[in-house]
Amino acid sequence: SSTRGKIRQLQLQQQLQQQQQLQQQQQQQQQQQQQQQQQQLRQQLRQQQQQQQQLRQLRQLRQLQQQLRRQQQLRQLRQLRRQLQQQLRQQRQQQQLRRQLQQQQLRQLRQLRQQQQLRRQLQQQQLRQLRQQQQQQLQPRQLQ
Repeated sequence: SSTRGKIRQLQLQQQLQQQQQLQQQQQQQQQQQQQQQQQQLRQQLRQQQQQQQQLRQLRQLRQLQQQLRRQQQLRQLRQLRRQLQQQLRQQRQQQQLRRQLQQQQLRQLRQLRQQQQLRRQLQQQQLRQLRQQQQQQLQPRQLQ
């Protein structure tokens, strides 16, 4: 029975080690996701700056259109304006996609944290079992 207890103890210790490794892996995943999110926020900032610049360009173009009345120049300006408006639309779509991706990553992060919490609880439970078993193995010897 004492060898059986020792085997059980070894099994529990192995399980604990495996869970600690899993926890480390999850923490690394969390760090990676946080880095990705920071990178995406930087990209968003850059895009917003570009958008502001393009909006300024659009305003300048409109002013130019008001000033210029010759047709050829007006055609070129309209074309430029269409291109700029198209670029703005595309950028807005990209931003929307990026926001969706960020929300998804946040959900994944929350799930990871929940898993870690459950794993910690399990570890604590197993540690308590180990201590109980060690105490039970010590008690019969004390009685002798």
